[in-house]
Amino acid sequence: MSTGVWQPFRGPLHYLGLPGSVTPPIWREHRITRELAALRTARPAPPAPPAPDAPVLVVPGFAAGDDRVALLRQWLRDGGWDARSTGLTDGRRCSSRDLAVVEDALLRLHAETGQPVTLVGHSRGGMFAKALAVRHPDRVRALVTLGSPLTDPFGIHLAVRLLTLWMATMTRLGRRDWVRDCPFGDCCRQVHDDVLAPAPPGLPFTSIASRSDGIVSWHASQDPAAHCVTVDSSHGGMVAHPGVWAAIATALATSDPAGRTPNA
Repeated sequence: MSTGVWQPFRGPLHYLGLPGSVTPPIWREHRITRELAALRTARPAPPAPPAPDAPVLVVPGFAAGDDRVALLRQWLRDGGWDARSTGLTDGRRCSSRDLAVVEDALLRLHAETGQPVTLVGHSRGGMFAKALAVRHPDRVRALVTLGSPLTDPFGIHLAVRLLTLWMATMTRLGRRDWVRDCPFGDCCRQVHDDVLAPAPPGLPFTSIASRSDGIVSWHASQDPAAHCVTVDSSHGGMVAHPGVWAAIATALATSDPAGRTPNA
């Protein structure tokens, strides 16, 4: 789905996406603990900000809150960035509702600092970051996504698709306040349209993907407007992986201070 316009699923069988949705090697997600241990011994140097205390917003993925990206946020702070959290504590609500929280954080941070904001997003957080760059091009300095399904918002493993269905069912039964009309409703149509839309011209944009990602199809991370980088990482471990952090450092180090350079 890379037409630039979101097409809702026709029904449950269409949504399940078999057999393609079992292609990501989900069993490789067990590497997370090993990857975190490697970070302790091979922590790359953080990138220098383009200006003192340059603002950066680190956006967590689906079913995750700001605590999930705390190590990445602190690493950027250690390098001199003004790295902020989004205000997300759970990340299990409809994309339209959770994106509104992140959008408010972006607008506040831009107004407070008077500078364009760098966006670094993991998984669905990278989708949010891309959507915000489309909506607010003058407020975004650079964009880095980690394992984000940018050309197909549901380019994800069957297990996550089934989890979303269960969460929607629990919400309809009044047991939780999670996703509502997903995946068959139109509540998040605008979010998906913005994710599929072309990135702003000249925006420094790097999409980092892993060919061994067990959750998101790495093909779905190959946004045509991005400089696409591949690493060997689990999906969940991308937020604390030395190779991913090194790729982030390279991406941010090559961003023009004015926030506009041609994509590589």
